[in-house]
Amino acid sequence: MIYLIYDNEEDANARADEEGKRIGLSHWIHGVGTRRVLSAQPTAEGKWALNVTVYDLTEEEEKSTVESFNSAIQSEEF
Repeated sequence: MIYLIYDNEEDANARADEEGKRIGLSHWIHGVGTRRVLSAQPTAEGKWALNVTVYDLTEEEEKSTVESFNSAIQSEEF
């Protein structure tokens, strides 16, 4: 899996919303239902990681991806 790391949850969710719109999720067509493929997860460093494995990424985003992150949730490592 690959992730983009964001400074805040709002920016991560905005990117997730953008992808949801691009692929035509129900929320963006009908106003109800699925809005995002996945939501961002908090990192141990106080940032937000978004799984973008299936996203259509820009060249700049591709250069910024990471393969793992330290989860803020004690029992999980991604």
